[in-house]
Amino acid sequence: MGVNLDPDEEYVVMPLSILERILRYAMVVCQEHCPAGRDPATCPYIVNLTRQVGLSPPPCINDYGEYRPETFRVLIKDLERKYGMGIEDFVNMVRRRKPRSLEEQTDFMEATFYLGVLRELSNMRSIYITRGSNISIREAVVVK
Repeated sequence: MGVNLDPDEEYVVMPLSILERILRYAMVVCQEHCPAGRDPATCPYIVNLTRQVGLSPPPCINDYGEYRPETFRVLIKDLERKYGMGIEDFVNMVRRRKPRSLEEQTDFMEATFYLGVLRELSNMRSIYITRGSNISIREAVVVK
């Protein structure tokens, strides 16, 4: 697999130990602010990076399993069956009239999260991890 760096993007080189500290901090945020404060564009990266560096995955892995498109498509299909409409229609309906129950509010929150994660999974950007003093991108492990 070839490495295609974006010439307009800025990249960071940091010791893995610093990345581990940042991930541990992010995990605290996961535990304290999820699900209300979660960011579907960030969660897949946290899941993939914690796995790559050998940290325990975030607690949501117990709820969702692997962060793969198939997983979130199944979760979306379940909500669509429950409400008898497409997920976008459900989200738009609840936005227009506000949730009518705690269950509907929770399902709305989940639906918007599922859609956001699917969007991010289809546009995931690569993260490169390399070891040693030769930080050549050609030697890097690609995390996506």
